[in-house]
Amino acid sequence: MVDADQPRPAAQPARYSAVRLNSPEWFARVGEVARVIGSDRFHRELVELAGAAINHDACWIIRYSRVAPPDVLYTKDVASDVVAYYTNLYSSVDPFSEYWKNNGSPGVLMLNDVSSPGQSWDMYHKVFQTLASISDELGMFFSTVGHCCFGLFLERETGRFSQTDIERARLIFPMLEGFHRSHLGALFNDLRNPRGTQVEGFITRPTLIEDRFGVDVFANDAWRDAARRAPALTDAVEALRVAPAGTIHTSGPLNVKVEVFDRDFPLAPGGRMYVLDAPQRGVADDPDRLLEDALGIFTPREREILLLLMNGQTTGEIAQKLSLSKGTIKNCRLRMYRKTGVGSERALVKHVMQSIGAR
Repeated sequence: MVDADQPRPAAQPARYSAVRLNSPEWFARVGEVARVIGSDRFHRELVELAGAAINHDACWIIRYSRVAPPDVLYTKDVASDVVAYYTNLYSSVDPFSEYWKNNGSPGVLMLNDVSSPGQSWDMYHKVFQTLASISDELGMFFSTVGHCCFGLFLERETGRFSQTDIERARLIFPMLEGFHRSHLGALFNDLRNPRGTQVEGFITRPTLIEDRFGVDVFANDAWRDAARRAPALTDAVEALRVAPAGTIHTSGPLNVKVEVFDRDFPLAPGGRMYVLDAPQRGVADDPDRLLEDALGIFTPREREILLLLMNGQTTGEIAQKLSLSKGTIKNCRLRMYRKTGVGSERALVKHVMQSIGAR
């Protein structure tokens, strides 16, 4: 792990090396992305194309929302336990997710662009990135609908992305975004076909789409089922037909949100999309509750020390904070090793993360 604020080095070798942007291999990859527009392979090919331009070691695709937890859609050369750690605990302190929730916009984003001193940043930068062997991250954000986006991430295991890497990412981003918009158009056009399958998983919540005249263009099964069970859904749509984009109408247990499409949107130019929001996450899914349960085998003092270790603090810093000797801290750590059957601090943290993932 390196300091996100340090000056950037020259380009460094990595597991996957960049190709020349005027090479036959580059244009072949561009053609492959164009070929799979509208298919479920599209974003995987898009992140592969981005990776062909930039030296990197691994990649992720994450769907971000301003109202829901991050959703990992795809990874390459990332261990399954690392994905589990992220999903079960560290997604709640993901600074890229926080960026998007705070009205982030499409574009290229580096790790130091989202750094923010505090406990959440320390948990992500000092703990998760160490566990995941992430030294630097380069993200590309592509907006979809419903205040959601796809985040395509390239990772470095050692060193940092160079300034040349960043410039290349910004150079190719308009092309990648153009492909992404064409893909969205193809997906929504596919909604016209009742047998279409490529959009499955893209629209997962109860959703209704109307054209600008208020005529139904598409409603998924989840929306139709909800409308049969709750006639008030029709009243909510009626109330939202003239509301600004992003308005939420609440009626009893129903929370319906409206989005407005551009006039050039293929399926419903100038139309509207109504989404029945998912219920809030239950107490059983709360990261703090999951962490508390996973620490149940430890004494209060051991839990206190372990949480500080997971927050990236050294033995000396913990001893000073708790007014204890370094020897006492080391003895507590050895007792935790014996309780969990591990032999190192890293293995101890990994054990706790696996316990959380199993709940």
